[in-house]
Amino acid sequence: MSNYRQLLAVSVKVLTTFDAGSVALDAHLQNSAELDSLSDDADRIFVTEVFAGCVRYHRLIKLVVDGFYTTDGKTCLRSDYNLFCVLTYLMVFRLGELGMAHFKKLVCTQHIGKMHKFLHFFIQESNLKGWIKDEWCVVFDKTFVETTLLSPLLRFETELKEFVKQLSDLVTCSKEPKRTLKPPTEAKPFNLTKPKARTLPMPEMIPTLKAFKEVPKSTYSRPVEDELLSKARESNRKKAEENRQIAGRLQLACTNTEKSDRAKAVMQQIMKDKEAKTEYHPVKPTAIPTNLKDSLPVKLNTAAILREGFRVQRREEEEERKLASLEAGEHDDAVFLRWQEEMKNKDALERLTDTGRKHLEGQLSREEAIIARQRYIQETREKAQDAKEESRQLMQQYFSEQQGQQREMRKLVEATMAGHRNTKESRLRLQQMKQRIVQQVAKESQELMAKALEEAEAEMRRKAELIQQIRVMESTPIIRTKFVDLTETGGQGLLSEMSVVELRERLSLLKVAEAEEEEKKRKEILSAKLAKQELLNETVENVQKHRLEENRQSTQRMMEQKQIKKAHIEASNKSLSPLQEKLEAKKKERQRLEQTAEGNAANNRRKAQVMPATHESTTPISTLLRVTNRTVS
Repeated sequence: MSNYRQLLAVSVKVLTTFDAGSVALDAHLQNSAELDSLSDDADRIFVTEVFAGCVRYHRLIKLVVDGFYTTDGKTCLRSDYNLFCVLTYLMVFRLGELGMAHFKKLVCTQHIGKMHKFLHFFIQESNLKGWIKDEWCVVFDKTFVETTLLSPLLRFETELKEFVKQLSDLVTCSKEPKRTLKPPTEAKPFNLTKPKARTLPMPEMIPTLKAFKEVPKSTYSRPVEDELLSKARESNRKKAEENRQIAGRLQLACTNTEKSDRAKAVMQQIMKDKEAKTEYHPVKPTAIPTNLKDSLPVKLNTAAILREGFRVQRREEEEERKLASLEAGEHDDAVFLRWQEEMKNKDALERLTDTGRKHLEGQLSREEAIIARQRYIQETREKAQDAKEESRQLMQQYFSEQQGQQREMRKLVEATMAGHRNTKESRLRLQQMKQRIVQQVAKESQELMAKALEEAEAEMRRKAELIQQIRVMESTPIIRTKFVDLTETGGQGLLSEMSVVELRERLSLLKVAEAEEEEKKRKEILSAKLAKQELLNETVENVQKHRLEENRQSTQRMMEQKQIKKAHIEASNKSLSPLQEKLEAKKKERQRLEQTAEGNAANNRRKAQVMPATHESTTPISTLLRVTNRTVS
């Protein structure tokens, strides 16, 4: 059982693809492609037994899984039904054989949330010893249920509850899983051959010492370079102290929150652009360009000309029918059309007034939002002042903890380096031994490579000789010439059989007949084309007449609509004057709040510049705290 995820997936897949009504159990196992994907025989036996058990105890497993989907598993997918069936079978019948270790690994390969939900439902005492036991007793004998089904589960009840609790902790992330600490590695001495005892060497003559020079006096005196270095160190320290004091007295550039004149001008320009975008500009109709008034006629193709001619003809027929109906005494709908046009104009006036009112209401709500945002910013600045003190205390606590951790880490590094020094000599001896082994293996491999190269060269020479013999055999010429008589037939015995000469003569006759037929069709096409061109010319003249009349009528209607729209705009401006006055009042209030906020900011900056620099702390921690406070603000 090396891959638990694959075993569980194959078991579920085999159970899902099984159809008890059409395929037998053994035939399904023999034809299963998922079972063939397993290479280990033990894994195949495991999947086969699980599948057979799930099919045999299908009624028992179905009671548990259906109950789970009815109560706790309402949010679980139906595609996981067979997965829960396999887990139910393993817990009820195979838990003692598998053991809790293998069962936990199988469960942990799936989603933790749904596994915790299913196991918590199944192990719950009110379910297992309650309605599940009662339902099982209906299907099976009570003795079989108590001895075979419930007794293994009750034997592992404590371990299962602990496992469900671990899954619950992982789901809720209430605590980290316990880490098992491995015992430290104990160093063992090398099993090396003890050296033989050496023989005592002959005693050597003790040499006499030569006369030595006296120690110079400069050895006991302090060198001049140390004095020069100490003086340079002292001067550098004084310069750094002076620079630190100057930096403490000066104000940091990042604390200056006042915007420059250029930034203020850009912000004002942006506000003006936004207001200009939100202002209401009534739509003005554009005049017809001069280059379109006397435009050249557009050249139309045949389809467009015929389509326009059909449209003109249909309009003429409609006008004729209309005039005929008026002569017969029918009613004229001009009065209705005039009333309909008045109603449309009235609706357009209402829509225009409603649009202007919505636009002014939007500008009014925007001004109110800007005023509310300015008030919110003022409250935020007050809260930032309260957060500065809290951040300063937290930073001091953080630096004290960091210093303690650094001391502990320094001690740990020193202990580790001491252990590394002891292992350096043993590593050197081991490296030398490995080098000898590598040299010996390299020598043997070179000998084998040389032998293989000689065999390959002999094989290559043999193949070259064989290829040369084959090429000599292929270079021998073969006479394949065959004389053909074009006046004779093939002699196949067919009724329509003919020679090549007769075939060429018949083809020439067919070409002459095709040329005559082509000339006849060309004349017919030319006559049809001339008739069609005459029809198109007449249609174009009729279309031009109707277009001129339609342009004159459309120009007249456009002038009437322009006058009506102008009257509508004047009426809508009168009804929207109260909203415009209210909008101007809100803008003045916003400008007044902006001026007040700028005055307060300038006062705060003057107070910050007047404060003496001596009250600031000169320690690195306090400097970092000041920068942090300015960043928070």
